[in-house]
Amino acid sequence: MTNEQKALGVSRRGFGRLAAGTVLGLAMPATIGRAQPAILRISSIQAITGPSSPYGWRARDGAQLVADDINATGLTLGGTTYRLQITTEDMANDPQQAITLLRQAASNADVLAVIGPSNSVGYVPSVPAAGQLQIPLVGAGSGAPVKQWNIWSYRVNPVSETAIPVLLRKVHAKVPFKRLGVIYDQTQDGQAGDAQTCKALAQELGYEVVAFEAFRAGDQDFSAQLATIRSKKPDAMFVAAATGDGVKVTSQIREAGFTVPLMTGFGSFQDPVYWDGTHGEIKGCYTWLAQDLASPTPSVKTFIDRYKAKFSQEATSFSTYGADALSTIAEALKKAGTPSRAKLQEALSDLDFVSPLGTHMTFHNPPSGNNNTPNVVAIEITGRGTYTAI
Repeated sequence: MTNEQKALGVSRRGFGRLAAGTVLGLAMPATIGRAQPAILRISSIQAITGPSSPYGWRARDGAQLVADDINATGLTLGGTTYRLQITTEDMANDPQQAITLLRQAASNADVLAVIGPSNSVGYVPSVPAAGQLQIPLVGAGSGAPVKQWNIWSYRVNPVSETAIPVLLRKVHAKVPFKRLGVIYDQTQDGQAGDAQTCKALAQELGYEVVAFEAFRAGDQDFSAQLATIRSKKPDAMFVAAATGDGVKVTSQIREAGFTVPLMTGFGSFQDPVYWDGTHGEIKGCYTWLAQDLASPTPSVKTFIDRYKAKFSQEATSFSTYGADALSTIAEALKKAGTPSRAKLQEALSDLDFVSPLGTHMTFHNPPSGNNNTPNVVAIEITGRGTYTAI
């Protein structure tokens, strides 16, 4: 069984053991005959199981690759050289579990910051909790709207309100659809946000949303929704679903005889999990990425090659989000000059730098923790993990 197949239902063995030790503070206890490096501990809260797991374990692994690079030379702050220790906890697809894990991280004074969750169902409710607990939270994939930001919460990736308009405009210019059918997961904030954006752009682009059908995460049968959509005769469809559920929805769309172009958000169609799960039925369909992984810059190509060699799987946008999240924390720590939550938050609030992957990170919080300078690339799927930019 491949990693991708396992990720849809069960976690990979040892997902939480990315580095030795699970209870490490800012300074390791002395060992006879050998000095131990000082440690900065970061918690990564991700969906390692459940429908969002392909997002979660790729964000986790992308961050770990950056940690390996930093730890090769160490991170020097105030004359002390530190190593980074990342521990990953599984929130599955449960917002309450995400908040519980965030509280556990915040209660440990040795934990400096939290990466994730990469899915919106975990990240959005974690934002107010991070503010209450006063621990820096750096999201790595969530794109849903956040109603009220605080100075402790950030995210490095493009968000739905930025990326979906780019996707819809590019696809509509290439395939001028007039009747759009939407099927979306009403339990996932990010997916529901994508669906609402499809409605918001209808008048501007000159199409009509003829069907707007909801389902719940974990559903197995979408025949009722598809029957309604079929009666409306759409000439394009938008599938707003996390990868695990999206594979099931998309497969049933094709099995029902729909041949119209499909779109989805968060780069999901580019993930080989989707190609394998749908037996290639997503060829000619559309999504968006934050990095052009098919025509990468030298730095991104190096990351992709190293990622595949280390983890035996292809990198996706979520791999780069995890990498950029940890790079952002490291850069903010350099600016802060000391390993303090409060100083880290202060540095994040007005950070402006280019990550090793070439992502321009610009934060001004308040008013929000969104990256103000994200990249968005609309793509058409051509094969397993391959595409052309449109």
